Amino acid sequence: MEGWIKLHRKILNWEWFKEDNTFRVFIYLLSSANYKTSKWRGITVNRGQVITGRSVIAEDLGISERSVRTCLSRLKSTSEITVKSTNKYSIVTVCKYEEYQFIGNDNDQQNDQQSVQQATNKRPATDHIQEYKEDKKVEKERIKKAEILKKQREEEELKREKETKDFIDDLMNDRI
Repeated sequence: MEGWIKLHRKILNWEWFKEDNTFRVFIYLLSSANYKTSKWRGITVNRGQVITGRSVIAEDLGISERSVRTCLSRLKSTSEITVKSTNKYSIVTVCKYEEYQFIGNDNDQQNDQQSVQQATNKRPATDHIQEYKEDKKVEKERIKKAEILKKQREEEELKREKETKDFIDDLMNDRI
């Protein structure tokens, strides 16, 4: 499965947030729900709906079917979902899917999203540029220091070679 879902921070205040399995089942359903209307075996599956079963959810989440049934009951009791069951599958509808995954032109949400996106777009670029500049500066300083050290070593080596040559010349002159 590919793509992403939006998850508003208000989820932290949601009544089922601290109920681990219920929260996981809800996020699973939200993530699995169709983002556009499609057909499955001649059945129209609308945006916000998913065809599944308790055993599939249980297996995918690694929890018991009984836990899944309890979680689905909780979510139904607070009108988070509706479930239409057959003997082979269930069509689960996330009731507020449009609110959770809004893609329209709601001005407040659009403005909020634009503001957040603009801030996000500006900040990382600025941060990354500043980091890049700092890294380049540090790298240049490191290279400069390395070049200075290399030059000092070369000068010392040349000096030692000259001293050694002079010493050998002096020794040779003394013997002659």
